[in-house]
Amino acid sequence: MIPVKIALISKTPKLTFTELSRVATALTMQVQRDVAPIWNVSATVEAVEKNVPPGYWPIFILPELPPSESGFHKTEHYQPYAKVEYGDAWSLSASHELIEMLVDPSASRLVAGPELKASGNIIVENQGKRVEYLLEACDPSQDQKFAYLIEEVIVSDFFTPNYHDPAKSAGTKYSFTGAITQPRQVLPGGYISWFDPAAQKIWQIQYFGKPKQMDLTKAYLHSLKGHLHGSLREFVNGQEKKHRPLSRLRDAKLKRLRDTRCKALETAAKNKTAMYPV
Repeated sequence: MIPVKIALISKTPKLTFTELSRVATALTMQVQRDVAPIWNVSATVEAVEKNVPPGYWPIFILPELPPSESGFHKTEHYQPYAKVEYGDAWSLSASHELIEMLVDPSASRLVAGPELKASGNIIVENQGKRVEYLLEACDPSQDQKFAYLIEEVIVSDFFTPNYHDPAKSAGTKYSFTGAITQPRQVLPGGYISWFDPAAQKIWQIQYFGKPKQMDLTKAYLHSLKGHLHGSLREFVNGQEKKHRPLSRLRDAKLKRLRDTRCKALETAAKNKTAMYPV
């Protein structure tokens, strides 16, 4: 397997190269330690000063993104790249986009499964109808509540290939952190998108407050006009971005995650020291 090379490039003066490098190191660790064994992918992430080196897929960190602009894009030669809005938790967005680029570089892979329906405050399955889900590994558990830390850097949870299993089975892991506990579960702050081949429609369930089902078909057809290189993921992600950019996670929540980690490390260090009588 040839490893993918990712270039992390800042386009905002607010982001120092030191921080960019620190996040690149954490993202490389996440891919190699956490993502690779589950999804059979390989990549390294490097902080780059300015220009995109040949053979790299870039992730650009920008001062801001329009509310309807997706993080994922493709060039006219169908090479993937991503845009991330700078903020307190920009690394969470970068991790999200990185993982989804690696798991499905085409941004159009579909996986069959039973249709979902938003019913009041819950999401239920319609076993009598089959649809095709867009393979977006981070969307269902994208919220900061389900993120985790690598060396003080906040990164995204992601689902495993078992997420699209026909039914729940004991002992199966559905997302890396364990936040997702059954197939096709969408957690608060997340979303899921699919294509209905029988009705020729594109649907999305967004879980912001309470689950809401959206028919995106007309908007998708409109988006194709004059945009020959747009992918299905690029479109559906743009619909969700209107709600809550992940990069704008409040600093207080980051502090809570880091404080919890520091306390756990402190306790572990004390216990380790106690093993050595002096």
